[in-house]
Amino acid sequence: MTNRRAFTLIEIMISVTILLLVMGVAVQFLRRQTTAVSMETQRMDALQNAEYATAQLERELRQAGAGTTDLQPMIVQLDSLAITFNANMRSIDSGDVRAVYQTPDADPATVRAMDSLERKQLPTSNPAKFYPERNYNAAKGFASSAETISYFLVKDATATTANTYTLFRRVNAADSTLVARNIVRDTVPFFTYYKQDLLGRLVLVPTKFYPIYHGITHGAASDTAQFALSDSIRVVRVHFVAVTVDHHFRNDVFRKDSLKFRVVETKVRLMNSGLLALTACGQPPLTPGVPTVTQSAAGDVPQTVTVTWSRSNDDGLGERDIERYAIFRRLAAAATNGDPVSSIPAKGTATYSFVDTGVQPGASYVYGVAAQDCTPNVSDVSVSLPILVNP
Repeated sequence: MTNRRAFTLIEIMISVTILLLVMGVAVQFLRRQTTAVSMETQRMDALQNAEYATAQLERELRQAGAGTTDLQPMIVQLDSLAITFNANMRSIDSGDVRAVYQTPDADPATVRAMDSLERKQLPTSNPAKFYPERNYNAAKGFASSAETISYFLVKDATATTANTYTLFRRVNAADSTLVARNIVRDTVPFFTYYKQDLLGRLVLVPTKFYPIYHGITHGAASDTAQFALSDSIRVVRVHFVAVTVDHHFRNDVFRKDSLKFRVVETKVRLMNSGLLALTACGQPPLTPGVPTVTQSAAGDVPQTVTVTWSRSNDDGLGERDIERYAIFRRLAAAATNGDPVSSIPAKGTATYSFVDTGVQPGASYVYGVAAQDCTPNVSDVSVSLPILVNP
């Protein structure tokens, strides 16, 4: 049997020391790797934050002017910190062919043009400027479906750096919603604008002309000079700088060189700028017959109201260009109609009917019906007598 010599104390201590050195190096390496991964994730989050904000802005700016009426301006406000425009971006009416999106559960106050009684201060305007100063209607008693959308940046007082801003979005008079944080302003403004000269070339509008506000009525005699400058804008440049803090540095000591920046920039062409809303289906459609309204029997659940009307004389007759009927519902005490609650396609029949299942017991409603042709032009709204729904 062979005798085996045990490890001496010195050998054990040397082995433990070597093991500790190797583990120390490994831990430092893993810590650096973890920090690098975390920092890269933060950089990507900051970049994606700015890219998301830019993409949303670009998607909606391209639709500016969609669904506006002849007298309603496409661009309302142009500034280095804010841009405000009109567009029929959303509708609760699934048959609204002029809306970019149909969103049945949207807030009805955010899917139509603002009323002058709701007028709101335009973001960043100083001195304060309020909009709108008049109502924009597509037809008698029928508000334009193009809502007012604002994107604007506000300085973030809680941020580490002085030039850090937060981007907000506002629709009509609704509360503003947060779009993105940690956007830094450098030497390039957030928003700059290009107009088209007489030779069709894009020319940068100097910032000394900012802010630019459109006149009250598009096409009016006063819609000239600085009040018409927004009509010539063809391209909007969006320039955002995303910022993050490099945590390789000590967290408890702020150092300017710990900030890492990523630039996100895009130029957005206003697709509807300079286009004329030409009529393609002849004269505006003739108004349908006055609707009659009847309700379901007391005790029925749910309570319903049936609206019946005779066709427009352009539906299967006359110009034969009616495509649909828009149905409106408002409380009897309300002054104007909002967005249509529904619509039905035209079929050339003598009469039409619609069953409204969205009524509240005990409420008094007035219904309206308007014909829409393929332009799409809309007739005046034919209005019913009030009806009190069974409690």
